[in-house]
Amino acid sequence: MIDRFLCAVLMGLIGSSAFAAGANDVQRGRIAFLRCAACHAIQADEPGKVGPNLRGTLGKVAAQVPGFAYSEALRKAGLTWDDATLKRWVHDPASLVPGTSMTYVNTLTETETKALLAFLKSQTTAR
Repeated sequence: MIDRFLCAVLMGLIGSSAFAAGANDVQRGRIAFLRCAACHAIQADEPGKVGPNLRGTLGKVAAQVPGFAYSEALRKAGLTWDDATLKRWVHDPASLVPGTSMTYVNTLTETETKALLAFLKSQTTAR
């Protein structure tokens, strides 16, 4: 828990400088994911948190992680987690799925969002 708190504090201090030239998308996406890590796990053996574990969800129909209590709105939305849908979701979940229980205020730039998706793809593919 302290590590996540420290990472959140560092994110506030580092800001966009973490996206300096030289870091690849996956590395930059790892930093962007710190904003997500308070609510979402990505490792196969981690339980869901406030949000579901994201392992194995990319490319799949939304609201399918067993045991997670999704909002009715998301269960009925019929979304598939592809690049376009994920970008829209990260940008503004409530406008994509009115009635979703995910509360998130996006502060990511387009570059950070692209990096976040690259990181998620590298980490959440079922292994």
